[in-house]
Amino acid sequence: MTKMQLYVDACAKQHGDGTSQAPFATIQAAADVAKPGDVVWVMPGVYRESVNPRYSGSKDKPILYRAVKQNSTVISGAERLDEWEQVAGDVWRIVIANRRFGDYNPYTTLIKQGTGRQHAGEVFLNNRALAEADRFAAVKQSPATGAAHWYTEQDQAADTTVIYANFLGVDPNHANVELTFRETCFYPQRRQVDFLVLSGFVLTKAASRWVGPDYNKAVVGTNQAQGWKILNCNITHGKCAGISLGRYPTTPASTDFAQYPSRHLIKNSRIFDCGQVGIIGVDGNPAPVIEHNHLFRINTRLNLRGKSAGAIDLSPVVGAKISRNCIHDCRRGVRLGGRVERAQISRNLMYANGLSAKQSAAEHHQDLLAGLGEDIRIENSVGVTTIDNNFLLSDYALRLESYQILLTHNLIYGRTAWLSAKAGQAENSPLFHRISRGQQYGQQQSSYFYNNLFINKSLRPELTTALALAQRQVADDCRNSGQKRGNNSFFATKDNRLVQLAANKAGNLVIDDNESAVQLKVEDRPTGFYLKHNLDEVVDEDSCRLLTFANDAGSGTVLKLDTDFSGQHREGNRVTPGPLDHKADYSACLFRALA
Repeated sequence: MTKMQLYVDACAKQHGDGTSQAPFATIQAAADVAKPGDVVWVMPGVYRESVNPRYSGSKDKPILYRAVKQNSTVISGAERLDEWEQVAGDVWRIVIANRRFGDYNPYTTLIKQGTGRQHAGEVFLNNRALAEADRFAAVKQSPATGAAHWYTEQDQAADTTVIYANFLGVDPNHANVELTFRETCFYPQRRQVDFLVLSGFVLTKAASRWVGPDYNKAVVGTNQAQGWKILNCNITHGKCAGISLGRYPTTPASTDFAQYPSRHLIKNSRIFDCGQVGIIGVDGNPAPVIEHNHLFRINTRLNLRGKSAGAIDLSPVVGAKISRNCIHDCRRGVRLGGRVERAQISRNLMYANGLSAKQSAAEHHQDLLAGLGEDIRIENSVGVTTIDNNFLLSDYALRLESYQILLTHNLIYGRTAWLSAKAGQAENSPLFHRISRGQQYGQQQSSYFYNNLFINKSLRPELTTALALAQRQVADDCRNSGQKRGNNSFFATKDNRLVQLAANKAGNLVIDDNESAVQLKVEDRPTGFYLKHNLDEVVDEDSCRLLTFANDAGSGTVLKLDTDFSGQHREGNRVTPGPLDHKADYSACLFRALA
């Protein structure tokens, strides 16, 4: 079959045939006919549609959807409306006939149970989401925070959706005001539409709901498919999720990779300003490759709360690789849960995740707990999970709720909590944190800490308060459920030296930032992300042994850890603790800027 070149142009006539001389006017028209090996070229413009690809590609002949000019082709789930009428002062309203929404009205659809009046729909002013109010009276008030609000109600007699909004002095009919109309931007309604490639698009403003075991739609969703590639895209302003890897028909349980679907690849993309999560897989493709992406401002408003909130959340995970990403200003960096096996988190830069500097100890306790997130959280690792060569710089860097974790060559500038089969000391140090749990994990397993650079960080008061609240809540949960704490616990060591892991640790360097006056700050420059530091004064090169680790003896897989964060080969038997083997490299660009 001859490969077809299909063309789409928003400025084209409505009845084009997809040729370069007579392109389709919508991406959906091309998606209705694109077959394996075809390329869909999409011209710059705004395409206000929800694309439903009809056909699968194949492993050797994927269907490629490609923007002709990167970041200039926008697929939007929103509509720009200029039908607002002024009610009083800064408050305006718009009345929309319900038939305009088709079979999905996001202003009558709640995100999920237990979220009050929070609807899937959203109102944007100049690409900034307004906050939804739970009553009309709140819209009339000018909030002290300067945040604009909106409120919706149904006129049952007229069969209309009425939306009120306070635009704080802006005339919405002469500004860029958009309302989300569509549930997704790119999502196959038929399951298992495989081997598609999305390249160079901006996909934005989808009114999807909370992603979980029973719902898997997002700005972009795969719906049980395999072998997708999402490359060089900007995915932004999902009410809940940016990318959903969807569900697999049955959750894989075997360790035989032949039974798994082909991996998804997400690479060189920017994912930001999503309400729940950036990338999520729930019972989905368990072995994605998530490489060199920039994820930021995910779940920072804290209006959506739950375990699966943050930049990347995967469950289960078997053979996934998360590498060379920059993740910052998110509720959490990476959470792996369910069944976690042979996953690798490598060469990532993570910072400023969790509680924001704006939150204070005086805030409501539930707000502090909702914002308590980590750079990395691992649960239930049943085959060795490798965390190597990362910069983990958030106040709460690591929470390892499992055994069988290899932690090596990381720079960790934040609180660390991990599970031990032995009782730890009850005191909390500035570096390590103890949180007790019940007899959930077997005591024959262990974790391994090698060649890491731990830098002691003084905690902000709000984080200290949140950690104390979390520990008290765990204790209350155990008491209410009748569980005993036992000896399985996250633990602190009095001298910050991992004494309980004497048989499974080596080469770690622990530095107190007060005693050594360590300077460590990430700078976001136009060309990329750099580290302002004085590590060359406090780190000695070639002070620990090179580690090569057999990842899974049963499968014969060997993972060589002889490459540092920058991709440089670690020479010889003696290496430097931390993610970089040469101190001079700490001044180089850690993550290049994406378009």
